[in-house]
Amino acid sequence: MSLIKQIEDAETKDQLEAIGKQSPLSVDVDKRKGVETIRAELMEMAEEAVASESGEKGGDENQGNPAQEGLSQNHGEGDDGTATGEPGAADDHSAPKPASKRQYSGRLLKNRKTGRLFPWTAQLAKKREMQEV
Repeated sequence: MSLIKQIEDAETKDQLEAIGKQSPLSVDVDKRKGVETIRAELMEMAEEAVASESGEKGGDENQGNPAQEGLSQNHGEGDDGTATGEPGAADDHSAPKPASKRQYSGRLLKNRKTGRLFPWTAQLAKKREMQEV
């Protein structure tokens, strides 16, 4: 019986724990979580295990390597841009634009003591050390 089918048929946390300890997954199950939560986590891990096994059998071992090479290349390019002093290369890797897109645009509160900014909430606004900016 396939691993996914076993996970679907399991009815108790103990059964799911036994399935989780089998060789393809080899994980410890947190019994404090609900049965459906454990089942969902095991299903996700089982699908990843099946995908990795099919990738190894298909001879596509290089699927994981390009991501690792890309990370090392990006790291190397960032180092080259700053080491050579080329402003164009350093600007390509800087991230002020994505940071500005993620910046909070609503009401802000500033802590008078520390100067730290917080998103406005009614509970924080009641505190006397908080000042609206």
